Amino acid sequence: MRVYLEPASLRMLFLGFSAGLPLLLIVGTLSFRLREAGINRATISFLGWVGLAYGFKWIWSPLVDRLPIPLLTRLLGQRRSWLLASQLLVMVGLAGMALYDPQQELETVVRMALLAAFASATQDIALDAFRIESAAANRQAVLAANYQMGYRVAMICAGAGVLKVAAFVERSHAVAAGSYSNAGWRTAYLTMAAAMLVGVVTVLFSREPAQRNTPDAAGHNADPVYLQALNDVSTRGVAVAGMGAFALWVGAVVCTVAQAAKAAWLVALQQATGGLFIWLLVALATILTALTLTGKSPRLRPAAGSLQLRVLARLQASFVAPFADFFQRYRWHAALILGLISIYRISDVVMGNMANQFYVDMHFSKDQVALVSGILGIAFTLLGTFIGGLMCMRWGVMRVLMLGAVLASGSNLLFVWLSGYSNAALDLWKFDLFGQSWSMPRALTLVIAADNISSGIASAAFIAYLSGLTSVSYSATQYALFSSIMLLLPKYLGGFGGTVVNSYGYGTFFTGTAMLGVPVLVLVWLAGRVLVVGEKDTN
Repeated sequence: MRVYLEPASLRMLFLGFSAGLPLLLIVGTLSFRLREAGINRATISFLGWVGLAYGFKWIWSPLVDRLPIPLLTRLLGQRRSWLLASQLLVMVGLAGMALYDPQQELETVVRMALLAAFASATQDIALDAFRIESAAANRQAVLAANYQMGYRVAMICAGAGVLKVAAFVERSHAVAAGSYSNAGWRTAYLTMAAAMLVGVVTVLFSREPAQRNTPDAAGHNADPVYLQALNDVSTRGVAVAGMGAFALWVGAVVCTVAQAAKAAWLVALQQATGGLFIWLLVALATILTALTLTGKSPRLRPAAGSLQLRVLARLQASFVAPFADFFQRYRWHAALILGLISIYRISDVVMGNMANQFYVDMHFSKDQVALVSGILGIAFTLLGTFIGGLMCMRWGVMRVLMLGAVLASGSNLLFVWLSGYSNAALDLWKFDLFGQSWSMPRALTLVIAADNISSGIASAAFIAYLSGLTSVSYSATQYALFSSIMLLLPKYLGGFGGTVVNSYGYGTFFTGTAMLGVPVLVLVWLAGRVLVVGEKDTN
């Protein structure tokens, strides 16, 4: 127990809170607000792509890893400066979402949500690096558990808390039930913006991790990664095809998201190329990648001491070295590891995308869902992360990773049972507490308890596993890559959940999400045979 009360652990508790606040406010709670404001469902579902900023944060993670912020980095250090800057931007974005009414200024609200999403994803990059560099590998599970605890408490505030504040203000203004009033939402979102001060204060009173390789006040000379890149570029040059391939792959990813969001600028490009623009980018990127890997690419060799040499070395240290380091350390095992990362949470994420709609269709009330899923559900997740952190320290990460995979997919079968439970919303457990009468749906409470405890155990083990894969020299970039890959495929598949439910029903859908966890078990078993987390190179 004492390990959870150490200063480093408590810092992660408060920083986890600041990391957990924005997500629901940008996606989940915002969709509730927009629907209440009369925005159509199709528009709301497309706006859910705002959350993909978290899935593509690896694109700018090298900047967070190595680029100093003028003045701020000198005062606070690399990690704390990016944490503070991103937290302040999140506050600006949330305040903007509060002050504008989506019925009148929907585009402005969306722009503020995009700002908050970008800043929140940036905070995640810096915070993951801060956590990884703050403790040894055998303590990462404890830091991850405290981080998850803070994160889940924040989700209570951003979910059930925001709804309660908005409802209280509406009752104070005598707003009729079911009617929309922006006053309540304005107060609630401003309250959440102010709550980000928890993270700001924590950053200001924390120390910069001692393991960080930081540049000196005059420039880059204290950064060994930059020095190595400078030597590599001056002696071997830079593969021109590799630079082009990286740019094209990034462009293909951006265009894929823009296509899903029906961006007007991409529609014109697609029409001009017969609908093949993205495929052309992918094909060209593949060719350039092949040229680079086979050594057939021409190489650019800048003059010694030139500005061009320093710029290319900085780009190499920031964008190429982190990815090259990962593949050099794990070689062919890298494909196995990335495959595991990409699907480990697939059962949870795909199922969770339809959870709220399922509760509505099962006729659970808002108060029931807020209490059981929004409050008790978070408490059960916290319990799971606490148990998972202790298990990782006692039994090792890989064993708990396997257990978490089994529990996360298996618990989805409980939703199959719940979907066939007629009148589940009327089967109540009634009790008195603190002088008030309470009631909770028995079946929903049981399912949420089992599912969220399972999810908490899996999350604690998975975060510890990802942390153990990173190199300290590139912790921000590599962890951002891992956490981005973790979300992309599950979120993409989750978008088809409504279509599956409409065609086959909830029972088949939940069974399918459980079956998605079977390949995860195979990959965890294989990964456990080729990598022992915590016994890797930390250079």
